[in-house]
Amino acid sequence: MRWIVLIVDDHPLVAEALEAAVAKAYPQFEVGRVSSAAEAESFARRHSQRVRMVMLDLMLPDAEGFSALIQLQQILPKSHFAIISARVDPHMVSMARSFDVDAYLSKAEPVETLVNAIGGVMRGDKIFPIGITSQAHTEDYHKRLLTLSKAQMRVLKAMAEGKLNKQIAGELGLTEGTVKQHVSAILRKLGTPNRSQAILNSARYLGKID
Repeated sequence: MRWIVLIVDDHPLVAEALEAAVAKAYPQFEVGRVSSAAEAESFARRHSQRVRMVMLDLMLPDAEGFSALIQLQQILPKSHFAIISARVDPHMVSMARSFDVDAYLSKAEPVETLVNAIGGVMRGDKIFPIGITSQAHTEDYHKRLLTLSKAQMRVLKAMAEGKLNKQIAGELGLTEGTVKQHVSAILRKLGTPNRSQAILNSARYLGKID
């Protein structure tokens, strides 16, 4: 079975350069490239047994916060994940570490550095800026988020956007009763006492990255 390295980035020049460099450096791997969270999810479901590593840009046109990462982790629980971002600040890196990614890489680095990181991650290395640690409470919340179904995750994202059950039902093509059931399940799985607390807790992970 030939492993796949999946590149998820909507910046064509960056993605194309990285794809070519990875293919040249690791001819034993197949390289996949998509430009949105939806395309990444579809690709991951089709090739779930072969995707060995995902190189993910958080700033995608159809995803906010860490939502794309969480959805892909649910589909690919055995894959390695590296965040590649133009934004490298302590808060984002700390959250990424708490969300169990293997590397956080800056787009400002030479392509060679990004490519070499793949080999390091495959060998079991954790590659992060020095001195930035994970947060225990975030690690626990990440584990809880991973227990949500795809439908529940969509409802939670809509809740975090401030939408009411009736609005969520209309947008997702569900009955209002089904939305209420999802909300109840979400509160139970996240260990939150009410809707407001679930929204507050989740907004930092599923909200827009400025």
